Amino acid sequence: MIEEYMRHPEAKSLSPDGKPCTWEARGLLQRAHITAGKIRYIDKETSSTWAEGDDLSVITDNDEIGFRVIEYGPRRKVTLPDPVRNEMREMGLRELRRRGIGQHTIENALVSTVRIQSYRKIVSAIEQYKMTLAAGRATLQEKGK
Repeated sequence: MIEEYMRHPEAKSLSPDGKPCTWEARGLLQRAHITAGKIRYIDKETSSTWAEGDDLSVITDNDEIGFRVIEYGPRRKVTLPDPVRNEMREMGLRELRRRGIGQHTIENALVSTVRIQSYRKIVSAIEQYKMTLAAGRATLQEKGK
């Protein structure tokens, strides 16, 4: 284990020649600049697969692999992260209701806790809504050409 630690490359830095840092790099390391792709919300509670290496492909929107919300009590209730609550408000409560989310579930999600299944249903509804908006924008752009 100690040998693996010693040979582990530094993912946050570049070697002195500006190339990705390997375990053999020596000297003053440079800061690696990162260009963000798709923005994903994560919580403090993350999957242990992220600690397995530097492979960013393990980051997904799937709760089982990506971020997890903290579950409370035997009924597996969760508090939604603020970014999800903000997206719910931007989407509009009527649109959430149209997508099968109950009024009480919406109210609880915004101020308290909901069951983990309800949380997943809300996140799915938000993602579907975003895809619908993107498809509508693409259609409008095609008509405008």
